[in-house]
Amino acid sequence: TAGFFSGYTASDALTFTQAQNAVRAQYTWRELHAGLVITETELKIDGITVRDSQETSQHSEVELTRLTGILQNRLEDFGESWSRAMNNMMWRDGSQDSKAVAGLLSFLSESADTGTTGGLSKVTNSWWRQRVAFNIGVSAANQTLSKKLRSEVRLLRRYGGRPNTLFAGSSFLESLEEEVAEKGQYTTEGFKSEGDTDIGLPDIVMRGVGRFQYDPTLDDLGLSKHCFFIDSRHLRSWPMDMEENKLRTPERPYDQFVFLRSMTWTGSMCADQLNAHGRYSVAG
Repeated sequence: TAGFFSGYTASDALTFTQAQNAVRAQYTWRELHAGLVITETELKIDGITVRDSQETSQHSEVELTRLTGILQNRLEDFGESWSRAMNNMMWRDGSQDSKAVAGLLSFLSESADTGTTGGLSKVTNSWWRQRVAFNIGVSAANQTLSKKLRSEVRLLRRYGGRPNTLFAGSSFLESLEEEVAEKGQYTTEGFKSEGDTDIGLPDIVMRGVGRFQYDPTLDDLGLSKHCFFIDSRHLRSWPMDMEENKLRTPERPYDQFVFLRSMTWTGSMCADQLNAHGRYSVAG
């Protein structure tokens, strides 16, 4: 606050100020739903009978009617589809659906000093900006990418951030592996005259931060050259209490013999500090 700290001598008039730095970010919570429907006819083919109470029982000679595990297949597909849909949504910026949760790309956009996040302007509030660096050069000889990332970690910690999660696309990881392999550690074993010679690399870890994790979603979104440094204390999904992955068992319509199941989720993605996170990409 301007005028908060100043020198004085003898009877100089003193200045008293009132702090005006308390601001609050606000995020809109969203409601999500996924539903499963299967007819009783399909379940009969699967050797399963459904009572009006929606209890199920299996035929004693189920092998005479079952061709495939229809119910089990549908349930597994439902769980996998839910996981994929939630993961995809939590990455994207929310522009794909006005009723979807705005995900990581809405917080860690390509521009650090434009727009608003949580109602707070990145233009006027320099501390409300993520770190960004794009088209970083890669040099196995000069370790350009590795040096840049080490420098960024120091800057991410400058205001108390502690990045602990690293998500990277395939091209970014390949660039990082190129530098690591060039300056890797030799062992006393060297090459063997017999047996297998392992050309693989272990997972790459950054000291004090964590392991670089390959996330296929980044490739799907055209971001294979990108990497995200995230401090999970200051940026995470925030489900409403008792509303995370809530299982539902709707009653069937009176005029249809169908079996209904669904799941709902209510919440948002929230951040209370942005300068603890970074978004980076490699050139090429």
